Amino acid sequence: MRILLTAKDKAFCDRAQAVFGREDAVLRVADRSELWERDTGTAGNEVILLQASSAASALRWCRVARRVRRTLPLIVCCDGCDSVTVSTLLDEGADDVITSGISDCELLARVRAVCRRARILELRVRDHGPIVIDAEHRAAAVDGIPIPLRRAEYRLLSHLVANADRVVEVRELIEDVLGGVHTGDTAAVRVHLSQLRRKLGVAGAAIETVRGQGYRLAATVAGEPRRRELPRRDVTTGEPSNRNQTAGDLKIA
Repeated sequence: MRILLTAKDKAFCDRAQAVFGREDAVLRVADRSELWERDTGTAGNEVILLQASSAASALRWCRVARRVRRTLPLIVCCDGCDSVTVSTLLDEGADDVITSGISDCELLARVRAVCRRARILELRVRDHGPIVIDAEHRAAAVDGIPIPLRRAEYRLLSHLVANADRVVEVRELIEDVLGGVHTGDTAAVRVHLSQLRRKLGVAGAAIETVRGQGYRLAATVAGEPRRRELPRRDVTTGEPSNRNQTAGDLKIA
């Protein structure tokens, strides 16, 4: 069990380290700024434990955590929350809401329960940065926005997300994913992937062509398209200067 703890209350941090240390859990105390770091598809922590000093703070950071780290389980610890605030936190994406007065055994039980549910859901939901695949409903979304995909496009994206750690050969995509016979003609795959990239928008840049081999998903999905550097020209002479400027987006074939 791995836990990412973000809290300003030193006493709560010390207590959490003692409690989870007895369970041989890996607990890392992190600054709240880390909640802004986008997932890359490989969850380094099984659960986020967010301790807040007020209901307003809890709501704010719950929204941040859920917007950026969409798939990681989230437990919010906050004192003084009424039933309306608790309901709002749950609606905003918290998987559980607790108070600092909770007993050690109940804290452990709740964290284990959230992790257990997450492992079950992981079999049905896969993500890669902003791209989320819901296998149960055969649906895809980018940054929480549903993306309408045709059957072939969905199957290709789902396979690439499931195999994001390697290059997927064209033959594999044609025979195992699309159910065809590889005769050397890759036009169908190219067309499907071109349409898929377009529908995914900025996130579509993650689908990379590895010439002579196949396709893969980039290790990270940036929030902006890839950009290239072009020489900056001096405004008076028109000659290239030593400084660089950012130019248009790179298009991935």
